[in-house]
Amino acid sequence: MTTRRVSYFPQEDRRDRRYPLPALVIAIGGVEYSTVNWSLGGFLITGFDRKAVPGQSITGMLRVVDRSDSLPFTATVVRNGDPAPDHLAAKFEDLGELGISMLERIITRRLFRG
Repeated sequence: MTTRRVSYFPQEDRRDRRYPLPALVIAIGGVEYSTVNWSLGGFLITGFDRKAVPGQSITGMLRVVDRSDSLPFTATVVRNGDPAPDHLAAKFEDLGELGISMLERIITRRLFRG
């Protein structure tokens, strides 16, 4: 019996599908940034004007754009300044049970909405 992992995108070497909507607000160092896209694995934000190097650990808060409740996260910088000078890509290291549940609920709603 052959099985396929449907959440793996070999052309991009990614495990999780990226979602542009709903936008998430990522707060790092007290400054809020909007996501270009996000997944269960991490995020890509725009408007980032600080220095960060791949492998650097960052902490912050995340929330859905139209909600006020936010959750803490820890992530590792994957790249900074690519594909645009003000973009930062990071992968989640610690999102916590609530963070994972929140993102999974968003994905489930997107998949099953009418």
